Amino acid sequence: MLRLIPLALIAAAVFALLTACESTFDKAERVRAKAGKIGKVTAATITQLPGVKAEVDGIIVSSDKTVALVVVHVTATKPDLALLWAPIKINLKDATGKVIATNNVAGTDPLLIHLSSLPKGGEAYYVNDQISLASGTPVSADVVVGGEPAKVDVPKPLKTTKGKIVKSQLGDTWTVTVTNNTDVAQETVLVEGVVREGGKVVGGGTAVAHGLAPGKSTDVTGFIVGSSKGQLTITAPASNGPGGAGAPKTG
Repeated sequence: MLRLIPLALIAAAVFALLTACESTFDKAERVRAKAGKIGKVTAATITQLPGVKAEVDGIIVSSDKTVALVVVHVTATKPDLALLWAPIKINLKDATGKVIATNNVAGTDPLLIHLSSLPKGGEAYYVNDQISLASGTPVSADVVVGGEPAKVDVPKPLKTTKGKIVKSQLGDTWTVTVTNNTDVAQETVLVEGVVREGGKVVGGGTAVAHGLAPGKSTDVTGFIVGSSKGQLTITAPASNGPGGAGAPKTG
């Protein structure tokens, strides 16, 4: 199970992971706790923003059935519309249509209830691998993207190397190098990995990079929820624009 973890923290926790007898979810959560949280939020009311279309590309349940990975494709249907650090809400539903889980809960990381950015008239992905499942099996989802159109130029996604999948008995991971090729410091970058086979989402997860000044690079590693068999795509959407707009500074 993926948590938002820098590569160095993964390496430091290898011995503990090898000797512990616990689920993949518990292992990842314990390692992530060492990285600390970037903040707390309260559940928010989000109203759908006109001019934005959001479609669910895939819902994958972890092997221990405690969390779900959700991949959402977001498109601007207006050529001049762009978003930066926009709130997003996902409600997961079971086969009867009952809501059984949501990302919009008090105490969650702000990263997990925000769409990092949507370029003007373009498209983006939102990936969340941490939606807790108390019971039931999600088969569909409702998505609401809110906020206000960005009044600054939204940078294009950051540069990434080709992602590499690493297989392990502790749980498969992916690694990638992210470079801030924008002119703006990126305080918090949600790096999104999605595995597709035959065009279908079969797995994926997220990782986080903090405090990337222009031109700076960092390595990140993420756990994979679901299958690692297929083609891995990595995206690192910008979350800050000129003048400090966007994601708040962390750490």
